[in-house]
Amino acid sequence: MSRRWGLLALLLALTVAACAKPTREVIYVTATPLTDAQGHIILPPSLTPAAPSPTPIQPTPNPPRPLPDESLAYTPDLKIIPDSELIYGPTASDFSVEGTIKYRQGFLKAYSEDVGGGVTLSGAEIVEYVALSYSVNPRLLLALLEYRGGWLNDPMPEGERMDYPMGIVKAGREGLLRQMLDAADALNAGYYGWKYRGELTLELSDGQRLYYAPTLNPGTVGVQHMLSLTADPAQWQRDVHPEGFFQTYLALFGDPFARAYEPITPANLEQPPLTLPFPQGEEWVFTGGPHGGYNSGSAWAAVDFAPPKPPDDVLEREGACYVSEHWVIAAAPGVIARSGFGYVVLDLDKDGNEHTGWTLVYLHVDDQDRIAEGETVQTGDKLGHPSCQGGFSNGTHLHFARRYNGEWIPVDCAICAPEVSAPRLVLGEWTFHGMPGQEYQGYATRPGDDGYRQADQMRDFEMNKIAW
Repeated sequence: MSRRWGLLALLLALTVAACAKPTREVIYVTATPLTDAQGHIILPPSLTPAAPSPTPIQPTPNPPRPLPDESLAYTPDLKIIPDSELIYGPTASDFSVEGTIKYRQGFLKAYSEDVGGGVTLSGAEIVEYVALSYSVNPRLLLALLEYRGGWLNDPMPEGERMDYPMGIVKAGREGLLRQMLDAADALNAGYYGWKYRGELTLELSDGQRLYYAPTLNPGTVGVQHMLSLTADPAQWQRDVHPEGFFQTYLALFGDPFARAYEPITPANLEQPPLTLPFPQGEEWVFTGGPHGGYNSGSAWAAVDFAPPKPPDDVLEREGACYVSEHWVIAAAPGVIARSGFGYVVLDLDKDGNEHTGWTLVYLHVDDQDRIAEGETVQTGDKLGHPSCQGGFSNGTHLHFARRYNGEWIPVDCAICAPEVSAPRLVLGEWTFHGMPGQEYQGYATRPGDDGYRQADQMRDFEMNKIAW
């Protein structure tokens, strides 16, 4: 990773929340949609293809979901991408953003952005950073950038395509970095909301609600959701039509289903044995129940722990953000796939590739004494000290999450659809639970009389201290 990404990580406190409770607001572009007598959108006849799409859409094995109200219309059932083209997983392990734009003449090739703090990033660096942070496939981000902004082939985009290259028109969110951040979170919100949080409907800018077509896959739902934030309803229908965004993807990267990796997470996925991510015998505080692995759109894959309270003089001198003397540890054996700028990513299959197999994501790990990338560790080995470094944090703690093949794995899948499953987070004796629809809320249980802990940011509260 570029040295400059470290300073960028500090700037993300202004643009994205990893462990804070963010609010997301969308300003919609409005227009008069084409509707029938019942008020449902009609696709204009001019967009009806004379012949089938040149590349057939391959089916994916998602069984239909039961819908509670048949009175609402469905979104189009065109499968635009497989799940593996939304997730930064095995099919994108060797993808190069720089190599993709190298021989193109679009604005992205020459673009750089002053992101503050004396840091200037190239367009390629911004795309790579956002893809890595959100675990969103960089191919998809580039295709959407070309479709909405024309930045891969147009050397000088004009108007809104220059200021809002991902099409999300909102005051204060101009520029490639903020546009990419918002687009990645929207893609994740559609994908994980459909797959793991039971969200079945899409609301368009005119207030009309549509059920996602029950035969869709989560990757396509993510694209439908993101595109709905960037256009009026009539244009959105064009976007999700076979002659819309799908054609841009074909032109740039070929048939996305030809390289599909399915399923991205197997139905019988099991979590390997994990311990709590801090030393045995220490009491840490369970401060955050299930919440976004990176921002709220992603699966609620993370929990938070705060280390034992430091001496009063440390708090008086440093405030709530300090470097703890306590250590975070390896919760399982593995290889350090990434280390730096607040992150330690532990790869449990030991191939050093964070886009394949099980990985554990530790965030807010300080530079001081942090383990180096490439190191092999055993359970209990020291990784570094918790702090506020990386992402956004208003107090020293550890943000801990799981991924499999790049997909954020939710802490608690109790509200998942019947055809979806995911292993619940278990750390040693402790099993972690969420509250449906309530991010950051949850509890942990273990056998015995003293087997309940409530997630709470009141760090001195006895009921949320946890140990092993």
